[in-house]
This record gives sequence, structure tokens and C-alpha cells, in this order.
Amino acid sequence: MVWARLPVYFYKRNDTFYFSRSIPSDLQHRFKKRKIEVSLRTKSESKAAKSAAALSDRLERYWDSLRMEMIYSRELGLKVLQDTKITNSNNFSLSDALALYHRLKGKGKTQLFYDVSNRSIRYLSECVFLKLVDFWFLIFKLMQ
Repeated sequence: MVWARLPVYFYKRNDTFYFSRSIPSDLQHRFKKRKIEVSLRTKSESKAAKSAAALSDRLERYWDSLRMEMIYSRELGLKVLQDTKITNSNNFSLSDALALYHRLKGKGKTQLFYDVSNRSIRYLSECVFLKLVDFWFLIFKLMQ
């Protein structure tokens, strides 16, 4: 049996764990830093290990998407602009989706149906918001 050791991307400083990861050399031209260091805001090693693994996975997926963008751009002969703003005229929010759900499925339902669906959308939006804040905080740290 062969044991493979997974890389460790966290360390302890002043009783708090930090995530640390070098930016791959093929992507360093896109960022102002060569290394990412972010506080994991925990003193627990097990929580730090889980958070570091999740951040590392998310970062790998982000880097893969940047690499794919570069490959597709090269294949199509396109030049990627650094600061492009994407607009979508078909904006559809969670509240729009909830209103449509209530209109289509809510006929003849009790108040409980509306309360539960409203609460579910509220929980979902809070969860998505927190995940987006974490993700954009990491991206912001990358760009500094």
C-alpha cells in the first residue's frame, strides 16, 4: 500500500491558524501578489484543516477556470480584456423566483406554505451571501 501525503496549506501564528498558498507561476501575471495568506479565524487545528482544504479546493477551481479562459481565448484568437463588465438583461432574483413559485404552486395552499417557502428563500439567500462574501474576500486578497 502506498501512502500519499496531502499538502498542508495552513500554519499557526499567535494561536490563530492562517491559510497560505503560492499562486501558480502560469497565473502570476494576473495577480499583484505571489502568495495568498488569509486568516482562517480559528484556534482549532481540525477546523483550520477543513477550512484550508475547502479554500484550496475553491482556489484550484478558480485557477482552472482562468486557465480554461486562456486556452479558449487562444483557440478562438480572442484577447481577454482585464476590466470587462458583463451585463445581463435577463436578471432574475430569488424574490422573483419566489413570487413565480407562489403564483404557480400556491393556489389553494395554506399560510404555512407561504411561510415555509419565504423562510427557505431567506435561509438560502443568507447562505449564498456568506459564501459569496468569503469567496470575494479571498479574491480581493489575491488582487492586493
